[in-house]
Amino acid sequence: MTNSMFWNGVINWFFLFGAIGGFIYIVTLSLDKKPLFGDNDVDRDIAHNERKKAQRFFKAQKKALKAATKRAKA
Repeated sequence: MTNSMFWNGVINWFFLFGAIGGFIYIVTLSLDKKPLFGDNDVDRDIAHNERKKAQRFFKAQKKALKAATKRAKA
């Protein structure tokens, strides 16, 4: 084996490992954004809780406004 053949092999292994590492990096980035399998229960639960909080706040605001107008009329 000549010297240039050896370095060609080393460079090929370097590119192979770089390509595999880049592929794994891209896959992990895409998995961070959304799950590949199943549904995302945590995000759905957070959105549901936020909606419930907003509904309770709206009802409390409506009740306070009704009480304030009742006091203003009296």
